[in-house]
Amino acid sequence: MKKENKINTRKQILFRARLIFLSVLAFAIYIAVSIFRLQNGYVEGFEISKKSQDTKIETVDGIRGNIYADDGSLLATSVPTYDLYWDSKVPALSKEYFLEKVDSISLLFARFFPEKTKEEWKTRFIGIHQQGLQYAPILKDISFDQVKRIKTWPIARRGRYRSGFIVEEKGKRMYFMGDLAKRTIGYTRNGISVGLEGAFDSLLKGQSAQIMFQRMPGRIWRPITVGDGQRAENGKDIVTTLDVRFQDITQYALNQSLVKHRAKHGCAIVMDVETGAVKAMANLTRGKDGKYYESMNYAVDQFSEPGSTFKIISALALLEDEEIELNDTIGTHGGKVEFFEQAFEDDSHKGDIPETYSLQRAIEVSSNVAITQFVFNTYRKKPQRFLKHLYNLGLNLKPNFDIPSSNHPTITEPNSPQWSGVSLPSMSIGYATRLSPLQVLTVYNSIANGGTMMSPFMVKEIRQNGKTLERIAPTVINKKICSQKTVKSLQSALRGVTLRGTAQKVFENCLFPVAGKTGTARLINESGTQYSNKHMASFAGYFPANEPKYSIIVVINEPGAGNIYGAGVAAPVFRQIADKIYSSHIKIQPSTIPEKGNSQPIILNGTQEDLLNISEGLNIEINKPKEEYKWVKTSSNEQQIKVNKQEINKQKIPDFRGMGARSAQTLASELGVDIQISGYGKVSMQSIRPGTRITKKTSVKLFLRP
Repeated sequence: MKKENKINTRKQILFRARLIFLSVLAFAIYIAVSIFRLQNGYVEGFEISKKSQDTKIETVDGIRGNIYADDGSLLATSVPTYDLYWDSKVPALSKEYFLEKVDSISLLFARFFPEKTKEEWKTRFIGIHQQGLQYAPILKDISFDQVKRIKTWPIARRGRYRSGFIVEEKGKRMYFMGDLAKRTIGYTRNGISVGLEGAFDSLLKGQSAQIMFQRMPGRIWRPITVGDGQRAENGKDIVTTLDVRFQDITQYALNQSLVKHRAKHGCAIVMDVETGAVKAMANLTRGKDGKYYESMNYAVDQFSEPGSTFKIISALALLEDEEIELNDTIGTHGGKVEFFEQAFEDDSHKGDIPETYSLQRAIEVSSNVAITQFVFNTYRKKPQRFLKHLYNLGLNLKPNFDIPSSNHPTITEPNSPQWSGVSLPSMSIGYATRLSPLQVLTVYNSIANGGTMMSPFMVKEIRQNGKTLERIAPTVINKKICSQKTVKSLQSALRGVTLRGTAQKVFENCLFPVAGKTGTARLINESGTQYSNKHMASFAGYFPANEPKYSIIVVINEPGAGNIYGAGVAAPVFRQIADKIYSSHIKIQPSTIPEKGNSQPIILNGTQEDLLNISEGLNIEINKPKEEYKWVKTSSNEQQIKVNKQEINKQKIPDFRGMGARSAQTLASELGVDIQISGYGKVSMQSIRPGTRITKKTSVKLFLRP
């Protein structure tokens, strides 16, 4: 009996022990399951907090849209690149298979990615495998072709879920114009976007998505699929008004002047007169190494006292209020006049000063004395009437441009503490007001197109997947900034500047008429308390003056090589830009259509493409060559032009005779020959005989006749 009791007691103890063990085991399993579920982001069916240490949610953008030039040239794009990761713990990847293939795959990685040797790659893979890392980074920013190649290698060829190799796509921003319009096109970096990239960021970046990431061993985060399968939407494309050729011309000319005059920085803008489309915008500043770079958009963001380019606005007010005519005169007082004991003088570089100046002549020679008196005498009792014209031109408002400015224009008001007795005469010659170069150019563009102020713009289309979603039409700001009589008078005054005034020497022997105004302004010191001995040189105008196509402004800050004036520093940049645009842009060259009754066909040498276009436009029959030639020479009989191949020797001066300005400029550029062109029509003479050997210093003068 006692023995049976002992047995029963032992059984009870064993049962209880087993029960306790099973309870502990069940609890351990519960804990393990709970930990597993925590690692995967869920507890009892509920999503864990974004602040969890094991998961996080990040915003992932789609592929950024492209930016195009006016002709469809690609300016900026996001090229798909790929990151390669490796999950060494995929169940299908056995240790035996990995060790069998690690040598082969390491050899291939070393061959195509030589930043590591075969042994270094092998050490890397074995280390990842031994540590059991599940999302270890292998390569960054590789191409699609490289991804395809890797997928054919040992281990990787088995696919993602049997090899553990994971490929993630992303977009890398690339810019194809180098330094051209770099600050205008802009960039996006570390969450900061500037230029067109910044202004159109919401369109370019598309629709973002919220992606959950899971922490893996080794402090590695991998993306995991979210419940709704949300995906990022790629961005839209924008098509700009920028002309790559114009941009290259503009930036090159500006850089040359900045280097020559050792200036601090400068900008230049080219605008289409009819539409307000910005065709080029260059901004350069001197770096620590002495070279010039695009680091700030001065064209849009530099608000400063414009100086004498403002005088045409003063003339507009005087003429429009019918207080003054172009031929009305005023005394010069020997080149010096005082207002409330402050002297206003005409610079010595203007030469001898006569007793009187007409308003026309005052604009031509940029007389401070004459303009200040004209404006002060007219508006001293009613300054608000003068300012009304500035408001009508929108100069008190921030320009509504595609690239927004971070600054704001300033116009001193009569009721402000800054207003004094000298404010009005100061304002009349471009002081006591702060404007951007873009604002000033918009006014000159309005004068060029007959008085209609167009809103400057740089984006003309929005596209997606090759389809146009929106076309952005030119916008009229002010249909009539002044009367036609005033416009004609202003055009006459600006034309006089280049014919008889401060810019006469710059535009001598120009192929086309130019209208514009020089400007030289003293700059405020860094403390903003007084004027320094530093200057800003500028020139604003348009061409051809008789049939305006493009307006240009050039602004150069702190020239330091002796010459500080707009005529000597900025106007030559305008000339260089305009010359090259004119010579390369056949649409703005004068017509060479023969008069009626002239049965002799026109003989033209140059590119075959240009010849065919012109002959088609003039309805002239030509004998087309069987082969396509770039350069051709022509001969003619009474009714037909015969086209022959022109042989070009790159070591010798070609025969430019018979070529138009555009073809001559193109050929000279190909040969690396500097040319100077004068006259209209076709080349009739050249200063160096054809066949002369070309040297580094070769310069040819070409004389054109209709």
